[in-house]
Amino acid sequence: MLRKASIIFAIFAALGLAVAGPADAKANKSGGHVNRAAHVNRTVHVNRTVHVNRTVHVNRRYVVGRAYNGHMWYGHRRHFWHGTWYDYGVGPCWINIDGDWFWNVVACPL
Repeated sequence: MLRKASIIFAIFAALGLAVAGPADAKANKSGGHVNRAAHVNRTVHVNRTVHVNRTVHVNRRYVVGRAYNGHMWYGHRRHFWHGTWYDYGVGPCWINIDGDWFWNVVACPL
């Protein structure tokens, strides 16, 4: 009798585990509530430090009668000095600096 009871118990145990296993898997798929909400934080910080050093040589607009590096600018015209007219760029009193003629104060003081 004990043998028959253990066989019946083994059959019920096998059937019970076979039924209980798939029942748990099915319950999660169809019967439960699934929370699919997600929070995404997309904060992006870009730090771009750019330093550009450009030296640009531009023709300056000189002011007539003003001294630049110790030389006077009198424009593109002649200049009168000690009773003589000196044409622009002609004579010992003019000095050429970067294509422009300045009055040389060292050679011909004011």
